[in-house]
Amino acid sequence: MINYLYNSRDIAAYFKWAGVSSHQEKEYLHYIFMIGADILAKPLTREYEAFETAVYRDLYYLWSEGFENEFSDIATIAPKGAVSLICDQEFICLESYMKLLALHLIFSRNLPYVHVNFNGLMLPLGLKGDFSDYERNVAIACETLHLVTRDVFGKPFDLHLGIPDEVLCLSLEQSFRQSLSAHEDFRKRFIKHAASRLAELKLTSKAIHEKEEKKKERNLKRKLAREKANQNRMAEKSKRSVSSGKKETTTVVKKSEKIEKEKTAGKKPDKKKPE
Repeated sequence: MINYLYNSRDIAAYFKWAGVSSHQEKEYLHYIFMIGADILAKPLTREYEAFETAVYRDLYYLWSEGFENEFSDIATIAPKGAVSLICDQEFICLESYMKLLALHLIFSRNLPYVHVNFNGLMLPLGLKGDFSDYERNVAIACETLHLVTRDVFGKPFDLHLGIPDEVLCLSLEQSFRQSLSAHEDFRKRFIKHAASRLAELKLTSKAIHEKEEKKKERNLKRKLAREKANQNRMAEKSKRSVSSGKKETTTVVKKSEKIEKEKTAGKKPDKKKPE
């Protein structure tokens, strides 16, 4: 039996494979470090900062090798020349894939099982060799990683008897799952943090909404004041225009009367014609 199950490369590969978001990575790291005394490489269990640094270094390595998501080539997880610890060397890709499944069940504590068709995995994983050797390595990987298999009816299935041509339910051993339950479920912290964050966002949104409403109210008052001022100016201008028109009319009338008077005063009397 090996001394540990997972190293920093495995954790980093799971982050890429499962699509763990960057703001959740620290929570995952804290959780696996907390429960990792029996499953992590011993140097990684001594100091959290060193463990975190190693995982982020491997995250960058996997990114540079093209392992970015669940559709990436599993063969790029293990570096060139890496030695297989669980499976035979030619089945190191199977070992990497089984670690991803086991970590998914560890991190997703409420997930009872995952469906796996082992019969169709050789080609996608690029495995070469006898199918009997493949069956033996699948059984060894499950046994080492504390995994058990059941058929679609929920009955235990012994992989040492061979791999069936059907989907199997892969889950954690009950004793191993119970050992994990002794630690706090980090997803509960996600829920608490999300609730706290949501409350903060609601307060911030409310403050922003009130600020916007006050701004709209001020702008409306200013608009009404400007419109009223414009109306007052137009009314004043209209008054001045009417007053000016009256003055001009009066002036024209007076000038007309004056001209008429001047004409009347300067007119000579008509001479009577002789009869």
